[in-house]
Amino acid sequence: MPAFLFLVWLVLSSGGFHSLAAQPSIGMKPAVGRLLVADRGMRDPRFAKSAILLLRYEEKGALGLIINKPSDVKLAELLPEAEELKDRKDPVYVGGPVARDGMMLMLRSETQPDEAEHVFADIYVSPSRDVLDRLVTEGDHTFRTYVGYAGWAPGQLDDELKRQDWHVLPSDPEMVFAAEPESIWDTLIEQTEVFFARLRQPQPHRLIDRVGLPIPFDASRPLVQQALKTAPHGRWRGRSAILSD
Repeated sequence: MPAFLFLVWLVLSSGGFHSLAAQPSIGMKPAVGRLLVADRGMRDPRFAKSAILLLRYEEKGALGLIINKPSDVKLAELLPEAEELKDRKDPVYVGGPVARDGMMLMLRSETQPDEAEHVFADIYVSPSRDVLDRLVTEGDHTFRTYVGYAGWAPGQLDDELKRQDWHVLPSDPEMVFAAEPESIWDTLIEQTEVFFARLRQPQPHRLIDRVGLPIPFDASRPLVQQALKTAPHGRWRGRSAILSD
């Protein structure tokens, strides 16, 4: 299936998101702003059923935030001294297993806030408490907070990709801030598996594309059945084929 047709199908079938969902792409390389979607066979239980937004990918290593695992802890509980948070119900997200004594902020903004780093589209990240205080005070920004992050040493993520622990997909701001984040992994892994299952289905032989489909005939005739019994069968990917190399 051509990539653009799959994208159309994905948008129509996603349901869980109001914008474009991620489109699996063969050979897509990890980069800032892309998603890592854990394979069902993920060996590390800390990353099972995780969708991670990459914030950094370079020779020195990689860094990202798990975007689909909200905790039962409220931001107001994590920062009880912040009076402006006491009436808010924002959950704190588990961003990853590294540095869980620190918090990262992800936000959407039309312009780049001070002390924030651009990720992609209108998505920014910041470790600054000042940025958080400004967002809460202004009250007109979409943001989420994450405790911990996912980190990889040089070459470590590449090794995991070779093991097929992850699927690399493009991302979308609406997905990063999905209203039901717990559904992100299920949606993406199912659509990814459907996409690659279709790619693995036998396709018409490449020669048929050039010469056209064979002329149909009534295969139930006795003479035809006898001829077919004695004729050699061509094989292609384990199925009978009219044309073979």
